[in-house]
Amino acid sequence: LLGLLKFFIIFVLTLTRDTKDTLVVTQCGAEAIAFLKVYGVLPAAAAFIATYGKMSNILSREPLFYATCIPFFLFFFLYDIAIYPNLSKIEPQLSTIQSLAFIGDSGSGVSAIFANILAHWTSALFFIVAEIYSSVSAGILFWKFANDVVSMSQAKRFYPMFAYMSSFAPIIAGQYVVLYASKASSFDASLRRLTVAITLSGIMICVLHHTINVFVDKNNDNTQSSSDSSTAAKAENDDAPKAKKGKPKMNMTESIKFLASSTYLGFITVLV
Repeated sequence: LLGLLKFFIIFVLTLTRDTKDTLVVTQCGAEAIAFLKVYGVLPAAAAFIATYGKMSNILSREPLFYATCIPFFLFFFLYDIAIYPNLSKIEPQLSTIQSLAFIGDSGSGVSAIFANILAHWTSALFFIVAEIYSSVSAGILFWKFANDVVSMSQAKRFYPMFAYMSSFAPIIAGQYVVLYASKASSFDASLRRLTVAITLSGIMICVLHHTINVFVDKNNDNTQSSSDSSTAAKAENDDAPKAKKGKPKMNMTESIKFLASSTYLGFITVLV
């Protein structure tokens, strides 16, 4: 089930990555990609990490997963059914932006790129959201969850299998685009076919995550009940019950200080 979960996560990543590049290159130009990565993706990523850190201190594992992934799938769905069909109504004309910014029709440089991005802000927004998803999908959505439910002794056995199963996702996604999505009569229809695949994959991700959680909780309950019977006599001889240590919760600043204080974690951070 974990292998299938990673498969669908990478499947969505592949489809959204290809779609975002197509939208930006055709509408904003290839030169806008570097501009968006620096002035769009970087601030958005910082905001996402800060928000995720606050949510992780409030929500438990399963609600945190849904609160992280569902907004992405909801945005991709709304982009197809509400935003893209109404581009002419919600996007300003490039000539209007050029006149307001005193940029001529033949203007070049950063100001011209910025004007072109503003004129196609919906494509720029899709690019930023897809970039954030590609950054957090595997690292946060999958591997954090896998590390929570897979023990150290099982990691050596199952982790290579996860990588092997997910390696088929880009292949199948590419075949889906070539054999089905690209055969649509228009880009609107092609985008609709891509969105259907993304939405269904998002539903499967949530279903698989819930199923794995139910299985893990049931397995932990069985293990706990068997261990309770063997330790009952020992517990009666204890003077006072020991309080269970909770997982320390840190905000973003405390997390950065903790990473800086650990050479081991600092090297891992630089490696990533």
